[in-house]
Amino acid sequence: MILKYIKILILLFFLGTFMQCASQEDTVPVNEAQSQVYAAAKFAAEKCGTPIPNPPLIIVNPPLQRNLDLCSISITRVGCPFVGFPIACTLIYLQKDPGNIPWYANFNELSKQQIK
Repeated sequence: MILKYIKILILLFFLGTFMQCASQEDTVPVNEAQSQVYAAAKFAAEKCGTPIPNPPLIIVNPPLQRNLDLCSISITRVGCPFVGFPIACTLIYLQKDPGNIPWYANFNELSKQQIK
């Protein structure tokens, strides 16, 4: 009888732990995110032979991993001259996941548009 209660208690513990871990969104610490954006910007600047655009992207809150990755990929894909950051980098300032990009938004072209 006691063994049955112990099994139920252990099951509830693991279920609670799983639910807590599954509901958290994957974020990146600010310093790591800033470093990733800077590395992508440095790559694009060297590719185009231009300096990194001013003002630089400043990350103040831990961004979602997905949004940070979309921003970094967009920076590396931007065309020359590299004079501004892609519009996709505005996603790093969102605190909630925007979900899938709608089918009518051509992300390939949107990721190449620069904010000057």
